[in-house]
Amino acid sequence: MRIELTMRDLVRVGLAAAADPMGELAASLQVLQRRDGGRAAPSAAFNRWRYRVWQSLPDSAAVLMWLCRPDAPIPGFLLPAAGRYELESGLAAVLNTEPLSLKTALRTAPAGHDLPSWAAALADGDTAGLPRLVQAMRDYHELALAPGWDTVSGQVDADLGMRTQLLLHGGVDALLTGLRPLVRWEAPVLETEDRIPGTVPSEGTGLLLVPTYFSVCPALVPPAPGGTPRLHYPCVRQAAPPAGFGRGTRKASGRELADLLGPTRAAALTVLAVGCSTSELAARLGVTPSAVSKHTTVLRRAGLIITHRERNTVLHSLTPLGSALLEG
Repeated sequence: MRIELTMRDLVRVGLAAAADPMGELAASLQVLQRRDGGRAAPSAAFNRWRYRVWQSLPDSAAVLMWLCRPDAPIPGFLLPAAGRYELESGLAAVLNTEPLSLKTALRTAPAGHDLPSWAAALADGDTAGLPRLVQAMRDYHELALAPGWDTVSGQVDADLGMRTQLLLHGGVDALLTGLRPLVRWEAPVLETEDRIPGTVPSEGTGLLLVPTYFSVCPALVPPAPGGTPRLHYPCVRQAAPPAGFGRGTRKASGRELADLLGPTRAAALTVLAVGCSTSELAARLGVTPSAVSKHTTVLRRAGLIITHRERNTVLHSLTPLGSALLEG
């Protein structure tokens, strides 16, 4: 899948504000049906998640797996326009899908002979079954995603922090180049490494990058009329199981962090809550870049930060574990 970005598109390239619950829901259904959990996934963590979810799947999940097959694009109506970072607003958009949009999105869906009649009728544009579909999505989210949502959103936030630094230091070219190897950027063409052929038309409306924890491979989502195309891509993940539980609510004090990590590393962890480069971190801490490199090496080995090199710039941001420690 490819898209050619014009100059008008390039000045409108942006990043999602947070994890997209609808994108994560759909992508997780694809991972659920893969025996290996996905080549881009930390297999042990995802296999534990898959095992837990499979044990309690409701019957209605069969409809969701029919819609979100691992070898096909996710139907567009399940991925409503960006900006809906709350589950209920996304489900409301699905509920309001127009008959023609529904039929168009499911025109290549396989025959649903083993599905309930209300689900099979969706492919004909029959919207009467949408309330049941939305309830099935809500039930699945409660089972599969809600218990580990803090982990999912933390991983996405860490990726967004790193991409923001790439954009600040190297511009749009560095941001798009940093998506390799699964996404190839050879100006003016952005191309995903998948088996789904096709071209997303460019209309000068830009491109929104959406890091997705459960993505196995990047996917270009065509825009609604007048909307912005989106690129859902696998976020840079740490090997942490997505079935984790929420963080504590009490922030660690500066003294507690200093006692645990030492004063300089505790200060570095606080600064990296918003991400920065090695030279910026050195300036903020009042130490040399070589000293910062030693401290970031320790923090990285402990799983508290993630480091990404783009050309001559080294960027650091917190992992979910680092954020959890900072939160106390």
